[in-house]
Amino acid sequence: MRLSNSTIVIVLATIIATSTTAAFVDAEVNIQPDGTMSSDSSFPAHWGQPPMGQTRDYVVLPGSYGRGSSTLKHWIEDKMAEDAAAAATADDTADAGTERRFADPSSSSSPPWPEKSLIGMTGEEATQEINIADPTLEVQILDEDAMMTMDYREDRVRIFVNADGKVVNQPHKG
Repeated sequence: MRLSNSTIVIVLATIIATSTTAAFVDAEVNIQPDGTMSSDSSFPAHWGQPPMGQTRDYVVLPGSYGRGSSTLKHWIEDKMAEDAAAAATADDTADAGTERRFADPSSSSSPPWPEKSLIGMTGEEATQEINIADPTLEVQILDEDAMMTMDYREDRVRIFVNADGKVVNQPHKG
């Protein structure tokens, strides 16, 4: 039996496509080759199904979700932000009728940065917290995917924010 060149090309393309897809299947988050989640999904049920179309990269996912595509990473971040907003709304509803007071950063009841988590604050709020703790530091607000130098400087703090301007990683010196 003799195969034509076009038949060979089609067979090779199918083999390459199948093996490439298999290479990007993420066992840690149970993504199947067809893009669906297996029945033992590690995501909260109220998030629904993760996005079907995903990029072919491999990044660390937020929380304890392992590794996966950047599309999945952004989906998880969005869902976590929605959960945080819902929790904040619930807190505001529970506090209805009472004056909302914020902790005095100089009081002993609220630890100053770097012990205090700044994740979820706006970049400007985080800058204020850092400046209260150490006004000599150079504070930079950067997009979470921004390119930067890798030098280590004790007099600098970089704050990484998402598209909404919210801090996504705990800032530290360096």
